[in-house]
Amino acid sequence: MKSLIDIPEKMKALVLHGVGDLRYEEIDVPELKEGTVLLKIKACGICSSDIPRIFVNGTYHFPTVPGHEFSGQIVAVGDGADEALLGRRSCVFPMLPCRTCKACGMEEWAQCSGYSYFGSRQDGAFAEYLVVPTWNLVPFADTLSYEEAALCEPAAVSLHAVNISQAAEGMNAVVVGTGTIAFLIGSFVKAKVGEGKVIICGRSQNKLDYARDLGFETINTSEEAIAEGVKRITGSEGADVVFEAVGSNAAIENAIKAAGALSRVVLIGNPTEDLHIEKNAYWSILRKQLTVCGSWNSNYNSRVNDWAQALEIFESGKLNLKGLITHTFDMADKDKAFDTVRDPKQFTLKVMFTMD
Repeated sequence: MKSLIDIPEKMKALVLHGVGDLRYEEIDVPELKEGTVLLKIKACGICSSDIPRIFVNGTYHFPTVPGHEFSGQIVAVGDGADEALLGRRSCVFPMLPCRTCKACGMEEWAQCSGYSYFGSRQDGAFAEYLVVPTWNLVPFADTLSYEEAALCEPAAVSLHAVNISQAAEGMNAVVVGTGTIAFLIGSFVKAKVGEGKVIICGRSQNKLDYARDLGFETINTSEEAIAEGVKRITGSEGADVVFEAVGSNAAIENAIKAAGALSRVVLIGNPTEDLHIEKNAYWSILRKQLTVCGSWNSNYNSRVNDWAQALEIFESGKLNLKGLITHTFDMADKDKAFDTVRDPKQFTLKVMFTMD
Protein backbone atom coordinates (compact mmCIF):
# COMPACT_ATOMS: atom_id res chain seq x y z
CA MET A 1 0.00 0.00 0.00
CA LYS A 2 1.12 3.57 -0.82
CA SER A 3 -0.51 6.68 0.59
CA LEU A 4 -0.30 10.46 0.28
CA ILE A 5 -1.78 10.96 3.75
CA ASP A 6 -1.91 9.42 7.18
CA ILE A 7 -5.13 7.49 6.76
CA PRO A 8 -7.46 8.21 9.69
CA GLU A 9 -9.31 5.48 11.53
CA LYS A 10 -12.61 7.40 11.60
CA MET A 11 -14.52 9.64 9.21
CA LYS A 12 -17.72 11.66 9.07
CA ALA A 13 -20.58 10.27 6.98
CA LEU A 14 -24.33 10.42 6.45
CA VAL A 15 -25.63 7.03 7.53
CA LEU A 16 -29.15 5.80 6.80
CA HIS A 17 -30.31 3.68 9.76
CA GLY A 18 -33.90 3.32 8.58
CA VAL A 19 -36.46 5.05 6.38
CA GLY A 20 -36.18 8.76 7.14
CA ASP A 21 -33.45 8.17 9.73
CA LEU A 22 -30.35 9.74 8.17
CA ARG A 23 -27.66 10.62 10.73
CA TYR A 24 -24.46 12.65 10.46
CA GLU A 25 -22.03 10.59 12.48
CA GLU A 26 -18.55 9.15 12.78
CA ILE A 27 -17.84 5.70 11.34
CA ASP A 28 -14.78 3.61 10.46
CA VAL A 29 -12.76 4.50 7.38
CA PRO A 30 -13.09 1.48 5.02
CA GLU A 31 -10.02 -0.70 4.57
CA LEU A 32 -8.07 -0.90 1.34
CA LYS A 33 -8.09 -4.25 -0.46
CA GLU A 34 -6.04 -5.59 -3.32
CA GLY A 35 -6.82 -3.75 -6.56
CA THR A 36 -8.57 -0.84 -4.85
CA VAL A 37 -7.85 2.79 -4.01
CA LEU A 38 -8.93 5.09 -1.20
CA LEU A 39 -10.81 8.05 -2.64
CA LYS A 40 -11.11 11.21 -0.57
CA ILE A 41 -14.58 12.41 -1.55
CA LYS A 42 -14.70 16.03 -2.66
CA ALA A 43 -18.24 16.35 -4.08
CA CYS A 44 -21.34 14.15 -4.18
CA GLY A 45 -24.63 15.07 -5.81
CA ILE A 46 -28.06 14.34 -4.38
CA CYS A 47 -29.86 12.32 -7.05
CA SER A 48 -33.64 12.45 -7.40
CA SER A 49 -33.56 8.69 -6.68
CA ASP A 50 -31.95 9.41 -3.30
CA ILE A 51 -35.16 11.05 -2.08
CA PRO A 52 -37.38 7.93 -2.13
CA ARG A 53 -34.35 5.84 -1.18
CA ILE A 54 -33.88 7.83 2.03
CA PHE A 55 -37.41 8.94 2.89
CA VAL A 56 -39.78 6.34 1.40
CA ASN A 57 -38.38 2.95 0.45
CA GLY A 58 -35.04 2.67 2.20
CA THR A 59 -31.91 0.97 0.88
CA TYR A 60 -31.27 -2.77 0.57
CA HIS A 61 -30.00 -3.01 4.14
CA PHE A 62 -29.38 -0.77 7.13
CA PRO A 63 -27.18 0.97 7.98
CA THR A 64 -26.12 2.29 4.56
CA VAL A 65 -24.22 5.36 3.42
CA PRO A 66 -26.06 6.74 0.35
CA GLY A 67 -24.52 8.68 -2.54
CA HIS A 68 -23.57 7.54 -6.06
CA GLU A 69 -22.82 10.76 -8.02
CA PHE A 70 -19.36 11.67 -6.82
CA SER A 71 -15.77 12.65 -7.45
CA GLY A 72 -12.65 12.86 -5.34
CA GLN A 73 -8.89 12.51 -5.08
CA ILE A 74 -7.07 9.19 -4.87
CA VAL A 75 -5.05 9.42 -1.65
CA ALA A 76 -3.96 5.79 -1.23
CA VAL A 77 -3.59 2.69 -3.39
CA GLY A 78 -3.84 -0.92 -2.30
CA ASP A 79 -1.66 -3.82 -3.36
CA GLY A 80 -1.90 -4.45 -7.08
CA ALA A 81 -3.13 -0.94 -7.86
CA ASP A 82 -1.06 1.37 -10.05
CA GLU A 83 0.89 3.82 -7.87
CA ALA A 84 0.62 6.37 -10.69
CA LEU A 85 -3.00 6.84 -9.60
CA LEU A 86 -1.90 8.56 -6.39
CA GLY A 87 -3.05 12.17 -6.37
CA ARG A 88 -5.27 11.78 -9.43
CA ARG A 89 -8.75 13.24 -9.56
CA SER A 90 -11.44 10.73 -10.43
CA CYS A 91 -15.15 10.18 -10.65
CA VAL A 92 -16.51 6.66 -10.32
CA PHE A 93 -18.77 4.31 -12.28
CA PRO A 94 -20.95 3.27 -9.31
CA MET A 95 -21.99 -0.20 -10.47
CA LEU A 96 -20.17 -3.31 -9.28
CA PRO A 97 -21.23 -6.12 -11.66
CA CYS A 98 -21.23 -9.83 -10.82
CA ARG A 99 -19.19 -10.64 -13.96
CA THR A 100 -20.81 -14.07 -14.22
CA CYS A 101 -24.28 -13.47 -15.74
CA LYS A 102 -25.19 -13.33 -19.43
CA ALA A 103 -25.20 -9.51 -19.56
CA CYS A 104 -21.77 -9.30 -17.94
CA GLY A 105 -20.46 -11.75 -20.54
CA MET A 106 -21.41 -9.12 -23.14
CA GLU A 107 -19.95 -6.24 -21.05
CA GLU A 108 -23.47 -4.87 -20.69
CA TRP A 109 -22.85 -4.11 -17.04
CA ALA A 110 -26.00 -2.03 -16.51
CA GLN A 111 -28.10 -5.11 -17.27
CA CYS A 112 -26.22 -7.31 -14.77
CA SER A 113 -28.60 -9.56 -12.83
CA GLY A 114 -26.47 -9.75 -9.69
CA TYR A 115 -24.80 -6.37 -9.27
CA SER A 116 -23.97 -4.25 -6.26
CA TYR A 117 -24.10 -0.46 -6.33
CA PHE A 118 -22.42 2.31 -4.38
CA GLY A 119 -24.96 4.23 -2.32
CA SER A 120 -27.81 1.72 -2.29
CA ARG A 121 -26.64 -1.90 -2.15
CA GLN A 122 -23.39 -0.97 -0.40
CA ASP A 123 -21.96 2.15 1.21
CA GLY A 124 -21.60 5.16 -1.05
CA ALA A 125 -20.12 8.64 -1.08
CA PHE A 126 -22.03 10.73 1.44
CA ALA A 127 -18.80 10.30 3.38
CA GLU A 128 -15.26 11.61 3.63
CA TYR A 129 -13.65 8.48 2.14
CA LEU A 130 -14.60 5.49 0.00
CA VAL A 131 -12.66 2.43 -1.16
CA VAL A 132 -13.12 1.90 -4.91
CA PRO A 133 -11.87 -0.85 -7.28
CA THR A 134 -9.51 0.56 -9.90
CA TRP A 135 -11.81 -0.78 -12.64
CA ASN A 136 -14.50 1.71 -11.57
CA LEU A 137 -12.24 4.77 -11.66
CA VAL A 138 -12.85 7.44 -14.29
CA PRO A 139 -9.93 9.91 -13.89
CA PHE A 140 -10.35 13.47 -15.12
CA ALA A 141 -8.14 16.48 -15.82
CA ASP A 142 -7.04 18.88 -13.09
CA THR A 143 -8.69 21.70 -15.06
CA LEU A 144 -12.12 20.32 -14.16
CA SER A 145 -13.50 21.04 -10.70
CA TYR A 146 -14.61 18.24 -8.41
CA GLU A 147 -18.15 19.66 -8.40
CA GLU A 148 -18.36 19.62 -12.19
CA ALA A 149 -16.91 16.12 -12.38
CA ALA A 150 -19.52 14.85 -9.91
CA LEU A 151 -22.05 15.53 -12.68
CA CYS A 152 -20.45 12.80 -14.78
CA GLU A 153 -22.84 10.11 -13.55
CA PRO A 154 -26.07 11.92 -14.58
CA ALA A 155 -24.29 13.08 -17.74
CA ALA A 156 -23.37 9.51 -18.71
CA VAL A 157 -26.98 8.43 -18.08
CA SER A 158 -28.18 11.31 -20.27
CA LEU A 159 -25.71 10.57 -23.07
CA HIS A 160 -26.78 6.93 -23.04
CA ALA A 161 -30.40 7.97 -23.61
CA VAL A 162 -29.44 10.36 -26.41
CA ASN A 163 -27.39 7.67 -28.16
CA ILE A 164 -30.33 5.24 -27.95
CA SER A 165 -32.60 7.86 -29.50
CA GLN A 166 -30.65 7.91 -32.77
CA ALA A 167 -31.21 11.68 -32.93
CA ALA A 168 -29.65 13.24 -36.00
CA GLU A 169 -29.15 16.56 -37.78
CA GLY A 170 -32.37 18.44 -38.46
CA MET A 171 -34.63 16.37 -36.20
CA ASN A 172 -36.99 17.97 -33.71
CA ALA A 173 -36.64 16.67 -30.16
CA VAL A 174 -38.84 16.93 -27.05
CA VAL A 175 -37.67 16.43 -23.46
CA VAL A 176 -40.44 15.88 -20.92
CA GLY A 177 -39.08 16.96 -17.55
CA THR A 178 -37.06 19.79 -16.02
CA GLY A 179 -34.59 18.02 -13.74
CA THR A 180 -30.81 17.74 -14.12
CA ILE A 181 -31.12 14.70 -16.39
CA ALA A 182 -33.62 16.52 -18.61
CA PHE A 183 -31.34 19.53 -19.05
CA LEU A 184 -28.32 17.35 -19.76
CA ILE A 185 -30.32 15.35 -22.32
CA GLY A 186 -31.44 18.61 -23.88
CA SER A 187 -27.86 19.87 -24.12
CA PHE A 188 -26.53 16.64 -25.62
CA VAL A 189 -29.37 16.18 -28.11
CA LYS A 190 -29.08 19.83 -29.17
CA ALA A 191 -25.55 19.07 -30.36
CA LYS A 192 -26.94 16.14 -32.39
CA VAL A 193 -29.88 17.84 -34.11
CA GLY A 194 -28.15 21.11 -35.03
CA GLU A 195 -30.81 23.29 -36.67
CA GLY A 196 -33.61 21.09 -35.34
CA LYS A 197 -35.75 22.28 -32.45
CA VAL A 198 -35.18 21.03 -28.88
CA ILE A 199 -38.19 21.59 -26.63
CA ILE A 200 -38.11 21.32 -22.81
CA CYS A 201 -41.51 20.59 -21.24
CA GLY A 202 -42.60 20.95 -17.64
CA ARG A 203 -44.73 22.80 -15.09
CA SER A 204 -42.04 24.77 -13.25
CA GLN A 205 -42.01 28.21 -14.83
CA ASN A 206 -38.67 29.22 -13.30
CA LYS A 207 -37.03 26.14 -14.79
CA LEU A 208 -38.66 26.83 -18.14
CA ASP A 209 -37.31 30.39 -17.98
CA TYR A 210 -33.87 28.92 -17.32
CA ALA A 211 -34.33 26.61 -20.31
CA ARG A 212 -35.14 29.54 -22.56
CA ASP A 213 -32.03 31.34 -21.34
CA LEU A 214 -30.05 28.30 -22.51
CA GLY A 215 -31.61 28.54 -25.97
CA PHE A 216 -34.29 25.83 -25.71
CA GLU A 217 -37.89 26.12 -26.80
CA THR A 218 -40.32 25.47 -23.94
CA ILE A 219 -43.83 24.22 -23.26
CA ASN A 220 -45.55 24.82 -19.93
CA THR A 221 -47.57 21.62 -19.52
CA SER A 222 -49.96 23.25 -17.05
CA GLU A 223 -51.03 25.64 -19.81
CA GLU A 224 -50.69 23.69 -23.06
CA ALA A 225 -50.74 20.07 -24.18
CA ILE A 226 -47.30 18.96 -25.33
CA ALA A 227 -48.57 17.65 -28.68
CA GLU A 228 -50.21 21.00 -29.42
CA GLY A 229 -47.10 22.90 -28.35
CA VAL A 230 -44.89 20.78 -30.59
CA LYS A 231 -47.10 21.58 -33.59
CA ARG A 232 -47.05 25.28 -32.70
CA ILE A 233 -43.26 25.40 -32.39
CA THR A 234 -42.23 23.07 -35.21
CA GLY A 235 -45.17 23.26 -37.59
CA SER A 236 -45.17 19.48 -37.83
CA GLU A 237 -47.36 16.70 -36.46
CA GLY A 238 -45.16 15.42 -33.67
CA ALA A 239 -41.47 15.34 -32.80
CA ASP A 240 -38.89 13.00 -34.33
CA VAL A 241 -37.61 11.89 -30.93
CA VAL A 242 -39.10 12.28 -27.46
CA PHE A 243 -37.40 11.74 -24.09
CA GLU A 244 -39.54 11.01 -21.03
CA ALA A 245 -37.55 11.98 -17.92
CA VAL A 246 -40.24 12.04 -15.22
CA GLY A 247 -41.63 8.53 -14.77
CA SER A 248 -45.33 9.33 -14.30
CA ASN A 249 -48.43 8.15 -16.14
CA ALA A 250 -49.16 11.62 -17.47
CA ALA A 251 -45.59 12.24 -18.62
CA ILE A 252 -45.37 8.93 -20.48
CA GLU A 253 -48.74 9.41 -22.17
CA ASN A 254 -47.84 12.97 -23.17
CA ALA A 255 -44.51 11.79 -24.55
CA ILE A 256 -46.27 9.21 -26.73
CA LYS A 257 -48.83 11.74 -27.94
CA ALA A 258 -46.07 14.26 -28.75
CA ALA A 259 -44.20 11.79 -30.95
CA GLY A 260 -44.62 11.93 -34.71
CA ALA A 261 -45.22 8.96 -36.97
CA LEU A 262 -42.34 6.44 -37.07
CA SER A 263 -40.43 8.32 -34.38
CA ARG A 264 -38.70 7.10 -31.20
CA VAL A 265 -39.75 7.56 -27.58
CA VAL A 266 -36.99 7.01 -25.01
CA LEU A 267 -38.13 6.32 -21.43
CA ILE A 268 -35.68 7.38 -18.68
CA GLY A 269 -37.83 8.50 -15.74
CA ASN A 270 -38.04 6.31 -12.63
CA PRO A 271 -41.67 5.67 -11.58
CA THR A 272 -42.71 5.90 -7.95
CA GLU A 273 -45.89 3.86 -8.43
CA ASP A 274 -47.52 1.42 -10.84
CA LEU A 275 -48.10 2.81 -14.31
CA HIS A 276 -51.24 2.48 -16.44
CA ILE A 277 -51.39 3.61 -20.04
CA GLU A 278 -54.67 4.90 -21.44
CA LYS A 279 -56.12 3.17 -24.48
CA ASN A 280 -55.67 6.12 -26.84
CA ALA A 281 -52.00 6.42 -25.92
CA TYR A 282 -51.49 2.73 -26.63
CA TRP A 283 -53.29 3.05 -29.94
CA SER A 284 -51.01 5.98 -30.71
CA ILE A 285 -47.99 3.67 -30.38
CA LEU A 286 -49.57 1.23 -32.81
CA ARG A 287 -50.96 3.65 -35.35
CA LYS A 288 -47.88 5.85 -35.51
CA GLN A 289 -45.70 2.73 -35.38
CA LEU A 290 -43.51 4.23 -32.69
CA THR A 291 -40.31 2.69 -31.38
CA VAL A 292 -40.44 2.85 -27.57
CA CYS A 293 -37.05 2.32 -25.92
CA GLY A 294 -36.04 1.91 -22.32
CA SER A 295 -32.80 3.55 -21.21
CA TRP A 296 -31.06 2.36 -18.05
CA ASN A 297 -27.88 3.74 -16.52
CA SER A 298 -24.98 4.01 -19.01
CA ASN A 299 -22.50 2.12 -21.15
CA TYR A 300 -19.07 1.52 -19.64
CA ASN A 301 -17.39 -1.08 -21.80
CA SER A 302 -14.69 -1.61 -24.41
CA ARG A 303 -17.08 -0.69 -27.24
CA VAL A 304 -18.97 2.31 -25.85
CA ASN A 305 -18.00 4.37 -22.82
CA ASP A 306 -20.53 7.10 -22.03
CA TRP A 307 -18.37 8.22 -19.09
CA ALA A 308 -15.32 8.90 -21.23
CA GLN A 309 -17.49 10.71 -23.78
CA ALA A 310 -19.11 12.83 -21.06
CA LEU A 311 -15.74 13.81 -19.60
CA GLU A 312 -14.46 14.73 -23.05
CA ILE A 313 -17.41 17.10 -23.44
CA PHE A 314 -16.92 18.43 -19.90
CA GLU A 315 -13.23 19.11 -20.44
CA SER A 316 -13.95 20.88 -23.74
CA GLY A 317 -15.86 23.57 -21.85
CA LYS A 318 -18.84 23.33 -24.21
CA LEU A 319 -21.35 22.92 -21.38
CA ASN A 320 -22.17 25.38 -18.61
CA LEU A 321 -21.82 22.77 -15.88
CA LYS A 322 -21.57 25.25 -13.04
CA GLY A 323 -24.97 26.62 -14.04
CA LEU A 324 -26.50 23.21 -13.34
CA ILE A 325 -25.14 23.18 -9.77
CA THR A 326 -27.56 25.44 -7.94
CA HIS A 327 -26.73 24.61 -4.30
CA THR A 328 -23.83 23.13 -2.32
CA PHE A 329 -23.87 22.11 1.35
CA ASP A 330 -21.63 20.60 3.99
CA MET A 331 -22.76 17.15 5.12
CA ALA A 332 -23.42 18.60 8.57
CA ASP A 333 -26.15 20.72 6.93
CA LYS A 334 -27.96 17.63 5.60
CA ASP A 335 -31.40 18.73 6.82
CA LYS A 336 -31.16 22.03 5.00
CA ALA A 337 -29.84 20.29 1.89
CA PHE A 338 -32.71 17.80 1.69
CA ASP A 339 -35.29 20.45 2.60
CA THR A 340 -34.00 22.45 -0.36
CA VAL A 341 -34.22 19.50 -2.75
CA ARG A 342 -37.76 18.66 -1.60
CA ASP A 343 -39.13 22.23 -1.67
CA PRO A 344 -41.04 22.72 -4.95
CA LYS A 345 -41.00 26.49 -4.45
CA GLN A 346 -37.20 26.63 -4.69
CA PHE A 347 -35.36 26.68 -8.01
CA THR A 348 -33.02 23.70 -7.84
CA LEU A 349 -31.22 21.59 -10.39
CA LYS A 350 -28.26 19.76 -8.90
CA VAL A 351 -27.79 20.02 -5.14
CA MET A 352 -24.45 18.70 -3.84
CA PHE A 353 -22.54 17.94 -0.72
CA THR A 354 -18.98 19.25 -0.90
CA MET A 355 -16.11 18.15 1.34
CA ASP A 356 -12.74 19.71 2.14
